[in-house]
Amino acid sequence: MASMRIFLPVFILFNFTIAFTQASLKNDKDVPVSSEIRQINVRYGMTLGRILRKIDIPNTQIQPILDAFKSVYDPRDIRAGEKLKFKLSTTGEFLGLFYQPSPDKKVKVLSDSLGQFTASIDALPTRYEQKLLVGTVETSLYDAVLRAGESPELIMAFSDIFQWDIDFFIDPRVGDAFGIFYEKEYVIDGESGIPTFLRYGKILAAAYALKDTTLIAFGFTENGKTLKYFDENGKSFQKTFLKSPLNYRRISSYFSNSRFHPILKKRRAHTGVDFAARTGTPVVSSANGTVIFKGWKGGYGKCIKISHKNGTFVTLYGHLSRYAKNLRVGQKVAQNQLVGYVGQTGRATGPHLHYTMYYNGRAIDPLKIRPTAGDPLGSDQMPAFMEKKALLLQKLGLAHSHNFNAILLKEELSAR
Repeated sequence: MASMRIFLPVFILFNFTIAFTQASLKNDKDVPVSSEIRQINVRYGMTLGRILRKIDIPNTQIQPILDAFKSVYDPRDIRAGEKLKFKLSTTGEFLGLFYQPSPDKKVKVLSDSLGQFTASIDALPTRYEQKLLVGTVETSLYDAVLRAGESPELIMAFSDIFQWDIDFFIDPRVGDAFGIFYEKEYVIDGESGIPTFLRYGKILAAAYALKDTTLIAFGFTENGKTLKYFDENGKSFQKTFLKSPLNYRRISSYFSNSRFHPILKKRRAHTGVDFAARTGTPVVSSANGTVIFKGWKGGYGKCIKISHKNGTFVTLYGHLSRYAKNLRVGQKVAQNQLVGYVGQTGRATGPHLHYTMYYNGRAIDPLKIRPTAGDPLGSDQMPAFMEKKALLLQKLGLAHSHNFNAILLKEELSAR
């Protein structure tokens, strides 16, 4: 069910789950207060105020309860499909409200003996575990990781590391091998102590073995800053240009000096690559640069041109449906920054991005360019990096060989 805010004006019915317990609270006479727990399954159109009225909370208490709740959490962020629990005395007196917006967070509002309401957010304890996933590509990397029981979030984080060297839409082949050494964060249930998966942490090291080469990325925090990835020689994995400026479905037309144009019905040079993708697919800048053109450009339709390295390189993005909000000529953009969306403007038979790269004014094939690496580690960082690299190679099972076949035979290194 799609996530929607709960204040939509829709008439609904809702159900209760009621359980009776003995409250630990006591009244002024020190007599235990019998209580019941009512669970409300939030439906479209419900607001917290409306729910409080439906369970017969006195009008004089509703606003103070809402104010207490708002002091720690915005009630408009309660979503349809979530649950609210209310602790009420057997006479209907409000004792507490409990809401869990995420697996590691609980919001509660309690009533004290003076009838005052206090709210708080409890952060549940979590712990990190390090995992190793090693596998081979039988159909795609996506399928291989899913078969191992992991989710698309891990795949995206892994592919982001290699996005400058591998285009995972066209480069992988059946038989390629991969290794991911990563963190998983678990939230610990306070009663049972049972851990529940919460989210992925950092990828500490990653490797991908193509037919003729193995790429290994080592996570390293330089000078206590953000974790970045470096190769075995301490050179940054971040390169000058991305392999592709979008997530696409297929390449519909390659760079060619003589291609039959489907609309003009004649042969002419195709000085770029066409990436077929759905209309509205985000398009990003393939490198740091400055926007030098934004507008209609003949057969390219809505188009953007970005200058890189003082004009030595220029990239062109054509057939866009629209531009990124507030994008303007003269604006500096960063690599991976949104610049527009796939469309079918100009001369195009279907939605796609036409991507051209120019070097000193001459169109070149962007799929054949070898981007230069980013800044290497400083000499003062290399001893710590080499120590970390040795440890991560051991964790990946590649301390003595970069041959993945050896570690794939080890049953204990299968996904777990």
